[in-house]
Amino acid sequence: MDPGSRWRNLPSGPTLKHLTDPSYGIPREQQKAALQELTRAHVESFNYAVHEGLGLAVQAIPPFEFAFKDERISFTILDAVISPPTVPKGTICKEVSVYPAECRGRRSTYRGKLTADINWAVNGISKGIIKQFLGYVPIMVKSKLCNLHSLPPKALIEHHEEAEEMGGYFIINGIEKVIRMLIMPRRNFPIAMIRPKWKTRGPGYTQYGVSMHCVREEHSAVNMNLHYLENGTVMLNFIYRKELFFLPLGFALKALVSFSDYQIFQELIKGKEDDSFLRNSVSQMLRIVMEEGCSTQKQVLNYLGECFRVKLNVPDWYPNEQAAEFLFNQCICIHLKSNTEKFYMLCLMTRKLFALAKGECMEDNPDSLVNQEVLTPGQLFLMFLKGSLPLMELPTGHTVLREKRIPPWMEVVLIPMTGKPSLYPGLFLFTTPCRLVRPVRNLELGKEELIGTMEQIFMNVAIFEDEVFAGVTTHQELFPHSLLSVIANFIPFSDHNQSPRNMYQCQMGKQTMGFPLLTYQDRSDNKLYRLQTPQSPLVRPSMYDYYDMDNYPIGTNAIVAVIAYTGYDMEDAMIVNKASWERGFAHGSVYKSEFIDLSEKIKQGDSSLVFGIKPGDPRVSQKLDDDGLPFLGARLQYGDPYYSYLNLNTGESFVMYYKSKENCVVDNIKVCSNDTGSGKFKCVCITMRVPRNPTIGDKFASRHGQKGILSRLWPAEDMPFTESGMVPDILFNPHGFPSRMTIGMLIESMAGKSAALHGLCHDATPFIFSEENSALEYFGEMLKAAGYNFYGTERLYSGISGLELEADIFIGVVYYQRLRHMVSDKFQVRTTGARDRVTNQPIGGRNVQGGIRFGEMERDALLAHGTSFLLHDRLFNCSDRSVAHVCVKCGSLLSPLLEKPPPSWSAMRNRKYNCTLCNRSDTIDTVSVPYVFRYFVAELAAMNIKVKLDVV
Repeated sequence: MDPGSRWRNLPSGPTLKHLTDPSYGIPREQQKAALQELTRAHVESFNYAVHEGLGLAVQAIPPFEFAFKDERISFTILDAVISPPTVPKGTICKEVSVYPAECRGRRSTYRGKLTADINWAVNGISKGIIKQFLGYVPIMVKSKLCNLHSLPPKALIEHHEEAEEMGGYFIINGIEKVIRMLIMPRRNFPIAMIRPKWKTRGPGYTQYGVSMHCVREEHSAVNMNLHYLENGTVMLNFIYRKELFFLPLGFALKALVSFSDYQIFQELIKGKEDDSFLRNSVSQMLRIVMEEGCSTQKQVLNYLGECFRVKLNVPDWYPNEQAAEFLFNQCICIHLKSNTEKFYMLCLMTRKLFALAKGECMEDNPDSLVNQEVLTPGQLFLMFLKGSLPLMELPTGHTVLREKRIPPWMEVVLIPMTGKPSLYPGLFLFTTPCRLVRPVRNLELGKEELIGTMEQIFMNVAIFEDEVFAGVTTHQELFPHSLLSVIANFIPFSDHNQSPRNMYQCQMGKQTMGFPLLTYQDRSDNKLYRLQTPQSPLVRPSMYDYYDMDNYPIGTNAIVAVIAYTGYDMEDAMIVNKASWERGFAHGSVYKSEFIDLSEKIKQGDSSLVFGIKPGDPRVSQKLDDDGLPFLGARLQYGDPYYSYLNLNTGESFVMYYKSKENCVVDNIKVCSNDTGSGKFKCVCITMRVPRNPTIGDKFASRHGQKGILSRLWPAEDMPFTESGMVPDILFNPHGFPSRMTIGMLIESMAGKSAALHGLCHDATPFIFSEENSALEYFGEMLKAAGYNFYGTERLYSGISGLELEADIFIGVVYYQRLRHMVSDKFQVRTTGARDRVTNQPIGGRNVQGGIRFGEMERDALLAHGTSFLLHDRLFNCSDRSVAHVCVKCGSLLSPLLEKPPPSWSAMRNRKYNCTLCNRSDTIDTVSVPYVFRYFVAELAAMNIKVKLDVV
């Protein structure tokens, strides 16, 4: 029978056709849709925010108004526009547009100008419109405002980008930052909640409440709560400008509508007309309003306006009623337009609150998806933008006016104000501490200085601090093209693994030392990892090709033998073939970039420093070029000249030396300017390539969450070998399988072996096999057809003795990843070094050449082994051993003091320690104690606690 007859009838696996296709690697006409879809939500939400959303947000901002000399002055933002990133006016350049690659290269922010049309009026009469520059706003890459928008792959490559650049992130100071989507409470929906901590809000408060996350069309938001009190009444609370305010519900209801008390009463008890407790509670809420002398809507509005106007910062000429209207517009049910709608919404929330308190309705689950929504990056960006527009942030109390020759309203002095913009509650700013109003001049306390005309005020005051928007929320660095959201789709046969192992691989996939990008020369990343010898996996799920991951491979196909050999593969350790290592197996590089800016070394007003070398300087010794920088491709070792610069005024030459203990190769040098084009070549970026061959202690992992630490590079001649002479690359301990239950890895090994033998690439998408059509059967038949054992096992021979090993060894091809956790970055060794000033104990931490802390668990291990001298050495001799004087009689460490020195004419020179308590010197002895114990005794003495030592 033909051995291949069985497997020929099976569906054939996909070949590596796309890798052997002549057009592979040539840029497409259009970008791959699947990749662009990954960031579409980010990009489209940003496009909405900066176009339609910004217009809506500006219209919702109330005018900034103040009074001066019986005249009312107001500023209103009519419109705001963000422009694409361009170079500043007056800069001499070929290309006006700024592209992301330039910002990454010189570590600047990819940003556009924010300009606004501001109308200013006196006594309601418009005096003109000022077009005002308000600062810079970061632009999302690939959005409509980005200069890369809709460019085809060839054009993207011309602009030093990846052919499949996805965008969806910002570039802040050269670092790519992405805004995560945030889970928020469902908008405009009353959620009944029980929170025991609400009882602490004041006397009478209970754990019952109804919360609503009110969101306007332009995404302004206010959190509003109704609290149930023990006496049956209801308290409304809301947040305005980050301050929490409370308002009895009756006042809010009566202020919103001109209904009679009976009409309000009927609406609140609707459906529960026979509930006497509810009727009494509602009557009491309305009675509280009457007791304050508020019987009509106008009286309630006047009362509330008088109470709240101080906090609302409304103009002085606003009557109390208008101030109260402002309060309801900005704080209460802000998603509803009419006061009547707000009234009915509060009544609905109140009825739900009473039902919750009486056990007639269930508590809503805020963690349920029904009660949640996703906040997109564009919405968040828009909220931050609106909260930061400066006219909202200038309080009238900080406006000081004084008269000069020109009309009085034309001159204003503004005391500089600092602070964060009013933001969506619960969100965070990042990178910059934010200042909204830049000081026009140094205004000392008690002094006033003139600024000038209104136009000048806007030119000087209403300016954002540069990069005031340098980020919006919690952030993470975007690891380019690692496709964080779809990593689970790249696990082969994930349905055959225990689920925690798949989750583990999702995390480790982000730490892979792969091939992250093709534009190395144009980047200035602090640290960038690159695998030197990547391969395309022989076994991969369909999504791998769907996302075209072969452009950015993340591992190597390794021959893996599952065998316990030599003992160096215990636990999660693995042995690597030394010959494979020498041929470049998992070899990698780390790219490190350093910016050297001479302008930071220059004193104020002095610009005489330039890069260069002094002719004939012996320190340089042909290691640096004439421009004072290292040669491209030069190898740098510790202590080699790194760069040199000159002071043109004094003729002094300064040589800086390479300080890292790790050898490197100079990969690239870029001369960088600044945003204004006035850099004068004072800044360079040196990119170094650090070769990183795998060393003992480096971390590897398969795609199934099976991590392994390289424990030994074993000589090829001592490795076990197959009958055909094949030697494995990796020895994996068989004990790693039973507890982890990663059967997917066993199947991958068989599939990879058959793929290599038949020249195929196998589809490892989960759930394509079943009990009836098993993976084992399928790949076993393929192995059998190639002349191998059905189960993928082989007989191996000992490389040491040459004898055949008794067991059948499972051996096949597994795609292995090298992770970026390397010993070179982590090892800590010290014999001597820095000590803590207070305790005299050694300082830990790799950055200060410190050691690893000898902790309690390590102490327990030494105790268990009975190695007392080693324990004593670690915790005493090598730590804070000190010699102290103690009085044997009174047992005090503090009383022995050195005698006063004898006079200069005296022949006596031997000074003794004397106990100041016993007044004797013959009772003094020396003891070895930890220094921290002496410190502890001194601290206790400071609190009048005596420590007595019993010295034997």
